[in-house]
Amino acid sequence: MSDYGAMILMENGNPFVTPNSTPFCLYRKVSANSVQNGSYHQATINVAIDSSYPVMVFCKTTVTQGGTYVSAGRSGNTVTAGSSNYLSKAHTLTAYIFAIFPQSLPAWGVAFWDAAGKLVLTNESRVLSDLVTVGTPGNNGGINIDVALAGSYAVAPATLGGTLLQNSNTQPPSIVFVQAYTACGFNGSTTRINAASSNAGNGGSPAGYTNAGIAITAINTANYD
Repeated sequence: MSDYGAMILMENGNPFVTPNSTPFCLYRKVSANSVQNGSYHQATINVAIDSSYPVMVFCKTTVTQGGTYVSAGRSGNTVTAGSSNYLSKAHTLTAYIFAIFPQSLPAWGVAFWDAAGKLVLTNESRVLSDLVTVGTPGNNGGINIDVALAGSYAVAPATLGGTLLQNSNTQPPSIVFVQAYTACGFNGSTTRINAASSNAGNGGSPAGYTNAGIAITAINTANYD
């Protein structure tokens, strides 16, 4: 614990201590509708943000069946979130971008500065909290995750594994690897979190798989919508 500062207990009972803790706060929530791109329906979100700010991105879509996978990345001062569905299903992508960045001083309330004089927390800050672990690391994680949660959730995109498919349409038959990513679809009442493939694999038959065996990190979006 810090020798000085303040200790705040969040709603889940976890302590937040200044100045040793600098929280991730909601930087921006952005939505985009998918567009047709060949046989795919895809959505892309680009958000400008200072490259010195650490960032975390959580995503959800409006597709719960025929998985639409989500992705996120960063290049310099731009954070990108994306979604793709090879079954050509139209959808909406929503990205919740959290960062460690200077806060705006509120008209009234509580404010905290760090030792460098940067405003890091106010009563108006929407702090990243209540992270939810979906799935169990190991054989039941990765591509084997398929969970339904009541309410609206968004996930941190991840690579979960993949499937090896034998394509008998080529001579000789060839093996195609189809990557599996995180899917998160909210239908208005329930969120389905599972693995979604990147393409159809040309109709091949399963010949094996790889499983990253990881759990998925999610947030309840009720505090950020």
